Amino acid sequence: MKILALSTASPALSLALFDDGVLTAHRHDIIGRGHAEALMPAIATLMGDGRADAIIVDIGPGSFTGIRIGIAAARALGLAWGVPVTGCTGAALVAVRAFAEAPGLAAVTVLLDAGRGQVLRQAIDANFDAGAIATVTPDEAAAAAGATAGAMAPATAIHHGQPDMAFALYLPAHARDVAPQALYVRPPDAVLPL
Repeated sequence: MKILALSTASPALSLALFDDGVLTAHRHDIIGRGHAEALMPAIATLMGDGRADAIIVDIGPGSFTGIRIGIAAARALGLAWGVPVTGCTGAALVAVRAFAEAPGLAAVTVLLDAGRGQVLRQAIDANFDAGAIATVTPDEAAAAAGATAGAMAPATAIHHGQPDMAFALYLPAHARDVAPQALYVRPPDAVLPL
């Protein structure tokens, strides 16, 4: 079974192809902007002439436009190929990498860029039970990280970075079987005129 995993919700364009649970192709580039132009050619290069049997997409939180680009592409490919599309959160992807790199961790506090000079903060335990998402200033995140680090149990860590789809299958099934619907942390900037 081939699984295509893709993320465009962060500054990274992250793609992974798994065949029977084994990572066979991977791309993870920090591109900042331009996901709409880069995504389909990157998928074509990754897949060659093949197609996937299932798709996993990062549903956010992250860039408003980036989330929509990834979900739209995943749904379109799912429809064209006649395959299921499921989602996972970007915070879960960052957390699963931390758990993979340090298997003894009991919990991770994930910090992600939330745009507008803010940081997204979410605690996730090893069972992938996630706390509420908070949007804080970088100073608040640094202060909380410093306070947490001072009183931190050895089985807890602070982790930041970009979601990397190479770790998608490390997620437990319930954490990568989320509906492929956008997860936003705030309303869009654009509003309809009155």
